[in-house]
Amino acid sequence: MFNLLISSREDSWKSGSFEMDKSRVINGYTAEEIKQRFKSLSPKVIEEIKSFPCLFVVEHEVIESRVGRITGIRVREASVVIKFELDPIFPPLAPGAIDALRSEIDLGRWELGNTHWAIKDEPIFEILERRGFVTPQQVDASLKLAAPSSPDPAPTPTPAGEFDTRQVFVVHGHDEIAKLEMAEFVRSVGLEPIILHMQASSGRTIIEKIESYSNVGFGVVLYTPCDTGAPAGCLTARYRARQNVVFEHGFLIGKLGRSRVAAMVKGPIETPNDISGVVYIQLDSEERWKDELTKEMRAAGYQV
Repeated sequence: MFNLLISSREDSWKSGSFEMDKSRVINGYTAEEIKQRFKSLSPKVIEEIKSFPCLFVVEHEVIESRVGRITGIRVREASVVIKFELDPIFPPLAPGAIDALRSEIDLGRWELGNTHWAIKDEPIFEILERRGFVTPQQVDASLKLAAPSSPDPAPTPTPAGEFDTRQVFVVHGHDEIAKLEMAEFVRSVGLEPIILHMQASSGRTIIEKIESYSNVGFGVVLYTPCDTGAPAGCLTARYRARQNVVFEHGFLIGKLGRSRVAAMVKGPIETPNDISGVVYIQLDSEERWKDELTKEMRAAGYQV
């Protein structure tokens, strides 16, 4: 997930503050699901938005674009004041760089010619790194700089053979909405979600972080349509979860047991066919999944 701010003025990103008409805020060029979650700009929503990186662009890319973060949002009667910081770690993006990413960041046909603020559900750091605009070292250094505002929760030590029932481990792909909704639900029942964000590893590998935090008594795995794939020679691809999601699902089953891991499925998506006895819960719009997940947690000894 990332913010995209586009302005008609070349000096817009020099002062650290930008005012935009409300009609242009998280409206056009933003998917309906994302719009519905963030349009209110409530205090909780603002904190979520501030956790996303941001691209700062001038219409038609007449000058270089920059990467940074939104640091504050003040809502007025007819406008929104956005406080921001440009990230000194990332180099400026040359004119044409944003247009070159059009399909990867879901950029609308006329979007570069319109002053507005959109939120996109795409992994912008991964995209910039893959296209060679930034390096892995720059991404890690930037995430370390931002880490103090959203540190990993501390692992809760538990005796051998016992489980901590105050935390829930959440495995996710690129679907930020699903991740945020799951974290919100876990907190609403009085528990702490353990989510391995794409953040600085602090000298540990991903598997070491998983081992450190998976001493919890329950895991939730979000199967969201982030990738596509098909058998060799097949012309029809199906939506699949990220490979890290499938791997971490298997890891949690091996460590916690099948009864302590719930797989949540969003939309028509291919699921592993070699994990027998696993129950998949559909992430439905009516939110019946909350009752089903609560039952699974209670069966695992959680007081919810």
